[in-house]
Amino acid sequence: VPQITAIKVNKKRPTRRSIFIDGQFAFSVSEGIFFQHNLEEGGELSDKQIKELTTADEFDKAKQAAVNLLSYRPRSIKEVSSRLVHKGWNQDLADRVTGELVDKGYLNDEEFAAIFARDRAKNKCLGPIALKSELIKTGVAQKIIEQTIEAVYSQYPADELIQRLMKKRGIDLDVPLVKKEKQRFINLLKRKGFTWDQMESVVRNLSVKTGN
Repeated sequence: VPQITAIKVNKKRPTRRSIFIDGQFAFSVSEGIFFQHNLEEGGELSDKQIKELTTADEFDKAKQAAVNLLSYRPRSIKEVSSRLVHKGWNQDLADRVTGELVDKGYLNDEEFAAIFARDRAKNKCLGPIALKSELIKTGVAQKIIEQTIEAVYSQYPADELIQRLMKKRGIDLDVPLVKKEKQRFINLLKRKGFTWDQMESVVRNLSVKTGN
């Protein structure tokens, strides 16, 4: 049975331990794994135990990477899983990590979608078509998307967002626009993702200068 002949603190990463078996470097593990499994010089490790240790260590590294991602901004389950796979971990491990983070409350697609939607509506004045498209890209379930959109536009009504866009563009219903200016604003509302029903009343009340 392979024997641990030396255990050294990793010089570049002091929170990791390098394990030497039969005089040769074999693998490294985090401090957590090291203490959890009571590894010590002179101890014996079977191939199965080595596999279990390295698998547990990979899981810890992937989980830490996921937590780091979440420290920058909220993310959906799919976003975190995809980023882990992009970093080189396999899908099965990524799913295990996100599953644990869901269980511990670090990942919650309903909470994520609500925060995401409020930000897009409040700060970018996005309409429901554009918001739905962006939420789909995050991998959130269709049911959550529908519930989120209904909730966010009750908090930030579409007509109020359109009024804010008008104010930003210096548009006043009492002041006639050049025809091109009116069309540019209509195109902006379309890009922002508002439906025709939401735009119609404003668009019909935008007067155009005579002769333009």
